[in-house]
Amino acid sequence: MAGPALYAELNAVRALVAHGLAEVSTASEVGHFWIRSACARLAAIEAVLVDAAGVPLAGVTVLAGISMLAGRRVRMTLGRRRLARHPAPDIAGHTPRRPGLVIVPETLLHARVRLVSATLRHVGTGRWNAQELQRAARADPVTKRLAEADLLLCQAVDCMERYLDDLAKG
Repeated sequence: MAGPALYAELNAVRALVAHGLAEVSTASEVGHFWIRSACARLAAIEAVLVDAAGVPLAGVTVLAGISMLAGRRVRMTLGRRRLARHPAPDIAGHTPRRPGLVIVPETLLHARVRLVSATLRHVGTGRWNAQELQRAARADPVTKRLAEADLLLCQAVDCMERYLDDLAKG
């Protein structure tokens, strides 16, 4: 996937995660362990996606050599600047409807679909089996960071589902 298309997708995922985080953090049970764990993972996704955006940008700039030496800090700065150029999309009708969390927010599930879709398009068609994806994650730092963001998102959803299971059991 080309740079601008990837940046647009990452911005869309960031917006969905931010909306989901807002919905989860407004839950009255925000002090509960599973909710705190989910919120921590959702907050960490932002840094991973910004870092992923900084990696392809650093690869195409004249300062690529300097960024390789400076490492993560420069990539994060470049990623923030690159992603900041694309406005976050509005999610129509998104408002927290309940005072407490009763379901996993749909925006987070939609964010995962978009993230996986963006990752697969970035890797390219014909490379979607498990071995090819593992190889791509080892060879391409962007794919590695997108996989890391997906893992964090899955863990956040798992934490919320665990909380909801505990709540249902009483």
